[in-house]
Amino acid sequence: MLRFEQLQQQGNYAEAETTLLSALKVAERIAPGDLRVATSLYRLGSVYHDLGRSQEAEKFYLRSVSVWEKALGADHPSLAQPLSGLVSLYTENGLYAKAERLQRRCIVIRTRALGSEDPEAFFLLHSLAALYGAQGKYSQAEPLYHQALREAEKRLGPEDGEVAQLLNNLAVLCTKTRRHTEAISYFQRALAISEKALGPNHPRVALALNNLACPYYLMGRQAEAEPLFKRALAIAENALGPDNPLVGRILADYAVLLRKTKRKTEARPLERRARAIRANHSGDRLAEHTVDLSELVPRGRK
Repeated sequence: MLRFEQLQQQGNYAEAETTLLSALKVAERIAPGDLRVATSLYRLGSVYHDLGRSQEAEKFYLRSVSVWEKALGADHPSLAQPLSGLVSLYTENGLYAKAERLQRRCIVIRTRALGSEDPEAFFLLHSLAALYGAQGKYSQAEPLYHQALREAEKRLGPEDGEVAQLLNNLAVLCTKTRRHTEAISYFQRALAISEKALGPNHPRVALALNNLACPYYLMGRQAEAEPLFKRALAIAENALGPDNPLVGRILADYAVLLRKTKRKTEARPLERRARAIRANHSGDRLAEHTVDLSELVPRGRK
């Protein structure tokens, strides 16, 4: 894994930004139109995206697309990478028409160039499914998730991390449509794959644990949900630090359970922390990947 990827995954965005800005400066000096410039621009966009700095993320993604187009042409399949970053950014900010237009462009570009042999077909289907899911168009999103899952399992094997991500996102959809037993099955598979592939203390394991706790809670199985929330929070805080958006989501969901079990005094500091974290991060990269109990539990029934 590249140095900046490690830093980004650990939530050390300041150092990731510095590393990438330095790499970009070198690349622009050596070869301004080179794909190394495009790649550095895209990676910087992804860091700003993670930080919730949407305007800067969009600027770097668009610059990346421009360099890629000049170097390779407007229909080269590798353009799908920076375009997909823009799709995700626009989806999170509610710019669904823009997002869908770019996502369909990605699919056309890749299909025209690679046809049925496209090794990333599942990724494009996944992104389109996420776009529909963000709009609440679950009946359109679900078959795309299933198709993407079949493609990913065929291409990558049943225990790949991308398969786990698809299982997770399909389970989130099931939870939002109140199919909790199905959701638990998918979340459990995603958790098992993530623990095996990444180890027990990885942020994706924390995400999977938190998600699995939510349908248990919604089925009234609080005794099974609580230890999952606790373990998820410990992993996320240790791996990402106390102010990461994933930590905020876990705090908020766990606080719902605490209120439900008549522990308001314990819930309040978690809620305050969750609000503070949310205030520092615009957009919501977690919406596709996590369950938000506050959206699913009516007020007064938490």
